[in-house]
Amino acid sequence: MTYKHLFSPGRAITIWLFLFLFITSFTSLIHAQADEDCMMCHEDRELTGMLNGRTVSMFVDTSIFAHSVHHSNTCLSCHADAADEGFPHADDLKPVNCGNCHTREMTDNVRGVHGQALLGNDPHAPSCKECHGHHDVLHNSNTESRTYKMNIPYLCGRCHKEGEVVARVYDVSEHNIVENYTQGIHGRGLFESGLVVTATCNDCHGNHLVLPHTSPNSSISTNRIAGTCMKCHTRIEEAHKKVIKGELWEKNPSIIPACSSCHPPHIVDVPKIQARISDQACMKCHKDENLHKIVGADTISLFRDNTELPNSVHKNIQCTECHTAVTEHLERPCSTNQPVDCSSCHAEVFDMYFESGHGTAHYNNDTDAPYCTDCHGTHATKSKYDDTSPVYRMAIPQLCGDCHREDGLASKVEGLHENNALSDYSSSVHGMGLTGKGLTVSAVCTDCHTSHMELKMDDERSSVHPANVQETCGTCHKGIYETYLESDHAYRTDPKGTEYPTCVK
Repeated sequence: MTYKHLFSPGRAITIWLFLFLFITSFTSLIHAQADEDCMMCHEDRELTGMLNGRTVSMFVDTSIFAHSVHHSNTCLSCHADAADEGFPHADDLKPVNCGNCHTREMTDNVRGVHGQALLGNDPHAPSCKECHGHHDVLHNSNTESRTYKMNIPYLCGRCHKEGEVVARVYDVSEHNIVENYTQGIHGRGLFESGLVVTATCNDCHGNHLVLPHTSPNSSISTNRIAGTCMKCHTRIEEAHKKVIKGELWEKNPSIIPACSSCHPPHIVDVPKIQARISDQACMKCHKDENLHKIVGADTISLFRDNTELPNSVHKNIQCTECHTAVTEHLERPCSTNQPVDCSSCHAEVFDMYFESGHGTAHYNNDTDAPYCTDCHGTHATKSKYDDTSPVYRMAIPQLCGDCHREDGLASKVEGLHENNALSDYSSSVHGMGLTGKGLTVSAVCTDCHTSHMELKMDDERSSVHPANVQETCGTCHKGIYETYLESDHAYRTDPKGTEYPTCVK
């Protein structure tokens, strides 16, 4: 007798298919039975247990679990050690290890401040379930989910809002975080306009790898925050071209201020601050003639004469429009203030200034280099048409001459064509026309050297460079300039290096 027909290829496939279906069905039966066994106890609403010395409910609502992202999981897929115990299982099962499935998220969390605090047994450290839930975990696209976009500020605020555990227990540099977020541009975009594309806490700080801003690996560290902001705000170089010189992005990016230096992340918008901090509030302190601060060995007055601003060109501008980095909720809102950035309004002028000799020197931290306030003043800034202004036409030579005179600050600079420009100008036809005859049409320093783009005469961009000085003089002496252009002396590029006479030679 032969049994060969029992093992024909067709019959063998049928047998293996039967075995596979039997095993998978049996496994499913075991799992179904296991969950059913669990629920024999855990469907009891009165069931409790001890956890970290506290009595907690052990009830599991199967109707809630059925709608969670884990609805297809079995009890044992998370509570694996329950399968190793006899039935019923021991009371002290190990905590669920979400990292068994969510490896990357767990790795990031352990590296972050939350995970490190949890490893250090910090009683206030959040675990996965604090943010995502227990048996009720929902996908972040579900509007009922704790991690749904609109709910993120509330979720983080459970610990981080003022008066809660983070603000009370830990030494944090930021306060009123949630309050300020809701009133800032991102918060208003989220809550007032319903824009789910706006930034929430996790967009800037990360979902699981949350690091302090002092960490070089943090998404909000000074060297990484631009990349974080650029996830939403593209083309930042073009957007800031009137404030930051373009070549700095490529040649010296380390000196460019971090986004948060100018755009504080947890602060109310400037218009909101302006509405809440009035000039009168500032003057409560700054009207005191004895108010001052100590910087190194210097005593610097903080007194502000309230008669100056009403007579200046900035009389309709509030204090906080220039002094923007104030913090409303502090006892001294101006304690967080930074130097005034005039480029916020005068961007094009700043472009020229930073190309000039003055601006370059100031940029390189030359303490003798003039800044806006050295020429224009601070709170008493006046129009150039005001005859009491330091930049009034008749006053320009004296203003520039304060530095460009013998033993003046400019005399320290190498390569200047003249070291006593004020004296030389005063005795020139232009100077005598201005001071001797009161002719305001006479040329002053800024007519020849420009107001904000002055450069040494050997710089090809300079208005007094040999190739450019004739055109500069021609703005007043138009007829002579046109005649000069037709003459043999007209300046031109000569491959032989011939020097042609110019107006100043």
